[in-house]
Amino acid sequence: MHLETEKILATLEVLTEKRLEFRLHSNQYSSLVPFVWDVNKKGNFSLLNLGRDQRWITLTDIDVAVKNWHALERRGYLNPDDDPSDYEDIINPEVADERANIYQELADAIQEKLHTIEVFKFSKTAYYSFYVVLGKNQENNWFCFSQTVARETRLEGEIKYSDFLDLTMQPSLDSSTTKLKDKFQQIINQLQPISIYGYYGGGYDYRFNHYLVQSIAHTKEKALVLALHQAGMLDIAKFHEFDPEALSWIWDEAEIAEFYPRYQKINKFLTQNISDLRMLRCSFWNREYIYIVGETNAGDITGIYIESDFDYNP
Repeated sequence: MHLETEKILATLEVLTEKRLEFRLHSNQYSSLVPFVWDVNKKGNFSLLNLGRDQRWITLTDIDVAVKNWHALERRGYLNPDDDPSDYEDIINPEVADERANIYQELADAIQEKLHTIEVFKFSKTAYYSFYVVLGKNQENNWFCFSQTVARETRLEGEIKYSDFLDLTMQPSLDSSTTKLKDKFQQIINQLQPISIYGYYGGGYDYRFNHYLVQSIAHTKEKALVLALHQAGMLDIAKFHEFDPEALSWIWDEAEIAEFYPRYQKINKFLTQNISDLRMLRCSFWNREYIYIVGETNAGDITGIYIESDFDYNP
């Protein structure tokens, strides 16, 4: 790590010490934690490299992904601590078998039409995971297929940011790639969304629609980012500031007097010492992992990391 980066990291550690509170709505209290990515040791900072480094992305195979996509909708619920007898059958056996055949048709088409196939399991806890399939066609375009991801928490002004348009803009595609995209989409369209329970009981009832999304890009990383954004797992945006006004509901008057100026110092330090500040928000059902990061003059990546847990039945 470069000396300049070490100095920035040390300052962030001072600015975030002494119980600097952060809380998303309906979540438990969190802390701001200094974050650094040593480019010389870890390579470029990317979602894929970050997930591998933090061990929430692991390699698996397409049969495992398809099995889990289908098992989730047959089970009909996320929470493994719940009693399955509390749930009605989401789909009847005939429909389940039909959907299993469609999933297999998609898997066969992917393996026939794409090469360099990589399948990833995303998981931060033992009780929740989701699966993504990537592959490249003969024109060297990357295809990515992901299931939708349950997301309990919304940002409500605690972090001010603006979205990047390139997360929604589709790249220009050659005719062969377009035809292949349409072929895959025709199969996917046969799999109508299935309503899945998240938390159920205790006065709280949450559902999300389980289905597959497809994205295409000229690089593997971009295809993954586009798919996970569509799936509801990922937001990448330009970071502007932490907003202590939006956080003030969790503080009393004395804490407001203490925390307001501390947050303003952090905002000022980040914008003055780190360029291209971005918010990378990764959601795993009832957990949020938010990175506020940018580049130092030395080329390292540093900033703030926030880990937040949804407060079930608050």
